[in-house]
Amino acid sequence: MEKIREKYAIVGVGESNRSKNSGVTPLELALEAARAALADAGLEAKDIDGFMSYSEMDSCNPHQVATYLGVRPKVVKEMFGGGSSTELLIAEAIGLIETGQANTVLIFRSMNGRSGVRMGGGGFSIDALQNGFDGGSFIIPYGAGSPGQWFGLFATRHMHLNGLTQEHLGHVCTSFYEHAQRNPKAFFYGKPLTMEEYMTTAHLSSPFTKHDYCLESDEANAIIVTSTERAKDCKSVPVKILGMAAREVVSHAHYWKNIDEVAADYVAPRLYENAGVSPEDIKVASIYDCFSWVVLRQLEAYGLAPKGEVGDFVSAGNLRMDGKLPTNTAGGMLSEGYTHGMNNVLEIVRQVRREYEGTERQVKDTELAICTGWTGPDVAGAMILCK
Repeated sequence: MEKIREKYAIVGVGESNRSKNSGVTPLELALEAARAALADAGLEAKDIDGFMSYSEMDSCNPHQVATYLGVRPKVVKEMFGGGSSTELLIAEAIGLIETGQANTVLIFRSMNGRSGVRMGGGGFSIDALQNGFDGGSFIIPYGAGSPGQWFGLFATRHMHLNGLTQEHLGHVCTSFYEHAQRNPKAFFYGKPLTMEEYMTTAHLSSPFTKHDYCLESDEANAIIVTSTERAKDCKSVPVKILGMAAREVVSHAHYWKNIDEVAADYVAPRLYENAGVSPEDIKVASIYDCFSWVVLRQLEAYGLAPKGEVGDFVSAGNLRMDGKLPTNTAGGMLSEGYTHGMNNVLEIVRQVRREYEGTERQVKDTELAICTGWTGPDVAGAMILCK
């Protein structure tokens, strides 16, 4: 992986309007995001010869997006997947460019995640979950039928073993809500969250309150990847990919076998080796935040907070703008919007570019940034970016 350090870059990012009821199809949202990313990069649709996307049976396909942009691509790819799919597709885009299959690749995620197929239940049948979800027949008949319930089991175990409390989860939530107050496009812009309010909010599924859950939104995001050599022809500041670990897994396919490990534990060593840096070098972060606890577990896995001390780390305000590791500075999926992690990638790219210079939204030091993806405890990926 060291052979491609800084050889490839993200040169365009864009998003559609974000809402709870878009009133349009995922294809229309995808086209809006793709055109925004093209404009950001200063490219035309004909400059894109690879189109890739991921979905959870809730989107449009890459060939459609290419057609409606007026081009016939060399490569199209559509994969079934949620969190960590962005990192995997960026790695695949690099592979396609490296082997001469494509020159410039547009990756998108488009979904009516609130008004259409909802991850929180709606659009999926119980039979499909029970038969298609690994271990579903052992938990769904007993009432554990949603991600909040599944992740809550892992969270409860980890919190018990490591002395983490409800208040520690609250520090994640209040920090990200605070970031959202600087982002007019965030759903919770103008809706700050105090620790008092958080602590008095009822659980939806222990240990999670409504604030600990990611949002459901209708939106699309898009990213354009090319070589750093071709990036010189773009109008944007390229954000280089220093290192990646595209998608690691836990030690056993039936991941309920060992609930004390997560895939990020395996991603971290390879990620830092590939990038040639250490956790101490990281200055700003986008951490996949489908639930607040997932942030705590990843901070620990990636060595960004000392193992056994992650509660103290977030309590000290280190996720905030003036902390040691400003994280999810647009609000993240807890308070900005939700596209299975791609919106977090857009924000970290903008931070590394220093697009917010001169405003309170710009992190002081963005020399090296980490961006993580998380499908679940069993699958994860991450990348390190630099300017």
